[in-house]
Amino acid sequence: MTTSIVERIKEFLDRKDLSIFGIADAEELDRRAPAGFAPSDMLAGAKSVLIVAKPLPLSVFQTPKNQGLYSFYTSAFHTYYQATNEAVNTLCLMLAEEGQAALPIPAYSPLHFHRGEPRGLLSLKHAAAAAGLGKIGKNTLLIHPRKGNTLRLGGLITTLALPPDGPQNFPGLCPDNCRKCQEACPVGALSDSGIDKMKCMGHCIDHTLMPPAWCLSAMRPLVARSRMLTRLMDLFALSFFGSYGVSCFACLTACPHFPGNRETD
Repeated sequence: MTTSIVERIKEFLDRKDLSIFGIADAEELDRRAPAGFAPSDMLAGAKSVLIVAKPLPLSVFQTPKNQGLYSFYTSAFHTYYQATNEAVNTLCLMLAEEGQAALPIPAYSPLHFHRGEPRGLLSLKHAAAAAGLGKIGKNTLLIHPRKGNTLRLGGLITTLALPPDGPQNFPGLCPDNCRKCQEACPVGALSDSGIDKMKCMGHCIDHTLMPPAWCLSAMRPLVARSRMLTRLMDLFALSFFGSYGVSCFACLTACPHFPGNRETD
């Protein structure tokens, strides 16, 4: 039965132009995720996480800013989030017909704050890496071996034990001696220890409700220490993370694996 379901999933995703997908072991992700962000925290008896991916068109990164925003890029990734959400919702109904519970994971919003910084309900990037779709680079973006770093992700959790693809070793992706994304970041949000999300957000996200960039980093330790402030930030983020403008993707385009920087696809 499992083989036939996987084939049906593949056929459906091919029709939706979402042919890049992989399956991760939910129990393995449970062992790595922070409390509250693991597959079994969201769906009892979770066995598998299915990740779907689609690369953005290169052209949306090559247009000039419009009123300070990369408008075509912003429109494209919001459209892709909607497309992946619709696809995994349909797949969940397909799995339910087979008597298996399946939970669609939002491609982006809503977010929850953890230790003062926003996180997705489930880290689709880490699940994608665990499913063998690529490697997480120093700029915390997923790098696919063929499509580079422009994928947008969606996913679902299911109680059906699908055959996992498992993580793969990609030694040529984001080698230890490359620091191009860190050097390109105009606000120094990237370092060997990871990303300062609040500093990044303060520079690259524009919205009428967005606090000034100078206060975001200062807010992080305050939010991290307060359960009430964490809840307040969850609600605050829900108000605007579904629709906002983007004014910077320097770390993405500086990466050698950005499609525009690669000799071949």
